[in-house]
Amino acid sequence: MIEPQPPNNDGGPGAAKSSPSLLACLACRHKHLRCDAKTPICGRCATNGSECLYTKSRRGYQSRFTKKRRAEPEYSDPPMDPVAVEAPVEAPVDWSIQAGFQHTPASTTAPFSTSTSPSMRDLPVSVLSTPRLGTGPLTPESASSVAGDGYLLDIYYTYFHSAHPILPPLRFFLRGNFPPFLEQVMKFIASHFTPAANSEFYRPTVLIDVQNEETSVEKVQALLLLAIVLHSRNERGEAGICLANAVDLAFELGMHQESFADSASNGDPIRAECMRRTWWELFVIEGLLTALGVQRVYRTNLVPPEVRLPCEERIYSDGLVPPPPPSIAQFDERVFSDEDRDFSSYAYRIEAVRVLGRVVATQEMTEGQQNHVEAIDARIASWFHHLPESKMELLRPDGSVDEIMFQATMIINGASIYLNFPRSDLLSSPAVAAEVICGQSGPVSIPAFSHHVHAIKAMKAASELSSLAAIRMPVERHTPFFICALTLSSIVQLAACSIKAGQMPDPSRDRIGLTIGVFKSLGRTWAISQSIMRQIKAVARDVLQVGVRPTMDQIDLISMLDGGLFWSTQEGPR
Repeated sequence: MIEPQPPNNDGGPGAAKSSPSLLACLACRHKHLRCDAKTPICGRCATNGSECLYTKSRRGYQSRFTKKRRAEPEYSDPPMDPVAVEAPVEAPVDWSIQAGFQHTPASTTAPFSTSTSPSMRDLPVSVLSTPRLGTGPLTPESASSVAGDGYLLDIYYTYFHSAHPILPPLRFFLRGNFPPFLEQVMKFIASHFTPAANSEFYRPTVLIDVQNEETSVEKVQALLLLAIVLHSRNERGEAGICLANAVDLAFELGMHQESFADSASNGDPIRAECMRRTWWELFVIEGLLTALGVQRVYRTNLVPPEVRLPCEERIYSDGLVPPPPPSIAQFDERVFSDEDRDFSSYAYRIEAVRVLGRVVATQEMTEGQQNHVEAIDARIASWFHHLPESKMELLRPDGSVDEIMFQATMIINGASIYLNFPRSDLLSSPAVAAEVICGQSGPVSIPAFSHHVHAIKAMKAASELSSLAAIRMPVERHTPFFICALTLSSIVQLAACSIKAGQMPDPSRDRIGLTIGVFKSLGRTWAISQSIMRQIKAVARDVLQVGVRPTMDQIDLISMLDGGLFWSTQEGPR
């Protein structure tokens, strides 16, 4: 959770010494800093290069969504970004399930029957039936009130949406008729980013409210978002159930078919893009949670990849009509094509998860594993070689980060660690064996080439992940799965240090220190980071004190992450 800072009487460079403005931008408000209220961007945000958004005072605030549903003749939106302010006024867009989100079940049979998947009914009774708390979340300016938490939607789009951009851009969401249960999920997520709201107010009923809804794309979106946030709260079992339900519903609706987005969007290109993104985000998240041991079978990877690829983020966020979307086949053919074609960051992120899925699949192979390992290793190297120049730099000229390309790089390096570390000659210290692996030994991993070559590749990937952590930007805006990637990086680097009999070179010490710092920062928002930070600190201390272990054991990363104390549930979310 983002900690409030003491009030600062400095209004920023060049600020006039006058009485505080009654209007303040969201960035200054959440940091408890004075804002000069200049529009379209205040002086502090202009100096820091930060995004500057305003919302009107919440005293006596009644949610604009509540007002809209009560059919009041007029309501006004707060000023938004310059693009939104200049956009012409349009009639509200009907995104409801009555206008096409309900879809006739596809004739194509899903790879697994929905009757065999876990469901919300499998959740503990205490999770589903806990009564609502008596007090609501506190808004920055008013007393506790459910009707006063509309500001959390702004926080959702500011801190979370760019990492998992499946919902429509903010101004389209404000104009659309979205169901209350989806808004509640968004507010539940946003409440983790601000001290003004308590996530435990929303937690007792948010799952059951979603479960009680009819089948729709919005329900798939809500379940998918819940899977992400519950995993980040260290509630991995509930996250797996939400994800399994989301996959079931997506297959029931036919979202895996190429024709779904166009047929269910009623000719709205933004809505069609939203639906394509929802399917591919489900594909990405299921791939990650399968690699982390939350899911046993990667079901969305078992059907032909028919759905067209998402567009660039700047096109989607600006609400522009996207160009004709390319297919996965066209993306794969780019390697052999004479003509260069631009593909979105989302496409490279999807490709990275496809590679990760192939790595995980090798763990079940009993024959031919060596050939597959060599082929996947070549695919990982090829991924980097075929990146266009526009995708090599994660930092944009304006100082912002391409978050989707950031994740793509994170995932492909994580895949390299999963592939190479279990086949390397890196030795784990006794602390790693006792505290993380918990004595479990995984399947034998046969090297495709020398143990030392695998070790070099794993250490290179771990170093690349540390480099991502060094990018100077608010880490809270990264996907919470960055925590899991940094865990892999830390274990590889600590294992490499252990072979030096406890000597940790300065570069390694610096990278581990950086990673622990990121865990600390993200621990204010996500509970899982708190548990991991404690474990990594303990392992680092033992590596420095004990050093190398005399014999080598095979290491299974899934057992290391899933069976060890990394996922301790002794301390829940705040």
